[in-house]
Amino acid sequence: MLQPMKEIRAIGSICSRITPACFYHVSRPDVSLKTTYDSIKDYGSYKNNIFTHRLPESTAEQSPLLVALHSRLNLPKSYSLSTLSQALNLIKFEGLANNFGLNTLGKTLLSYYVSESLLIRYPRLPMPVHNLAIDAYMGVNTLYDTGKSWGIEVDTTTKLEKHLSQEPEFMRYGKLRFLDEPSKKTESKEPGVFELSAEELSSVKNDNTYLSREAEAYASSVRSIIGGLYTHEGEEATKSFIHNHILSRKLPLDQMFQFSKPTRELVRLAEKLQFSEPVEIRLIAETGRLSSHAMYVAGAFCGTDKLGEGIGSSLQEAKTRAVVNALMSYYLYSPVSQDGSPVKLPSDNDYKFEGIVGGGDVAI
Repeated sequence: MLQPMKEIRAIGSICSRITPACFYHVSRPDVSLKTTYDSIKDYGSYKNNIFTHRLPESTAEQSPLLVALHSRLNLPKSYSLSTLSQALNLIKFEGLANNFGLNTLGKTLLSYYVSESLLIRYPRLPMPVHNLAIDAYMGVNTLYDTGKSWGIEVDTTTKLEKHLSQEPEFMRYGKLRFLDEPSKKTESKEPGVFELSAEELSSVKNDNTYLSREAEAYASSVRSIIGGLYTHEGEEATKSFIHNHILSRKLPLDQMFQFSKPTRELVRLAEKLQFSEPVEIRLIAETGRLSSHAMYVAGAFCGTDKLGEGIGSSLQEAKTRAVVNALMSYYLYSPVSQDGSPVKLPSDNDYKFEGIVGGGDVAI
């Protein structure tokens, strides 16, 4: 009996030592950048020992791809082409400054503005749907499509091919560079099927979703362009750019809901809101009950107040649609100000808190 107890104590001591590393995220410097610092908490002392230099503006101005991208995005004149070229460079050991810092800054700005927009516009949105909406606005696949629509090209030619074709050096500065030596894979006979290397297989998530290096590079470049705009023009220009290119898209929030037991959830929601009357599902109208194309109209009521209405080819379908529509009208509620305009965001200059707080999710 003594040996198992010793093993238990040993396991317990090991778990106590590894708990902070396993269950808490600890920010660490990028080892590949050979970062040195006086103290890990003294962020001003962080220095990267890899030699990097910024692309001269005179060289960047010779790249037609950079000039065209700058014009397509309608970037201000203060946004230098050298910064735009840096936003497209993910290679750390090339000698040119990479987009690591710009990417971090752009991701932080995107997270803030997208989150505040959803929280203020839809304060009753359940947290799982809220997270899905954020991913739909600024996820890797979304930003990949955004970068594609901006016309960003990928540098897929090797150094040998560049040498043989006598391609001017400044041409590559306007393309997305994320591979030290691009390698072309043989195309698969079946579309949508790719052969993954050992490094790419390690990036496959638990839910079998795979993000290619190209998609992550495109997303990084989009975030870096946003970060570069903040460094040159400040917060207002960056906020306007994000609203025009990211938040302006129509997001089908109603298609992100999936209710397993909608009637029970509506009853729990009514109890949480302390409705004085119980929830009832009533038949409002019907036609062709004995025909092959019957139609029913049902409504979800709380006393004399109608919470939702649904139409179906069967009575059960109409009742279910009425309950779901009642839930959707609650969760997708969007507040307005006293003059009927949308409420202001916390990042607006004349913002004033108007008491908009979500009630939280309903426990079934």
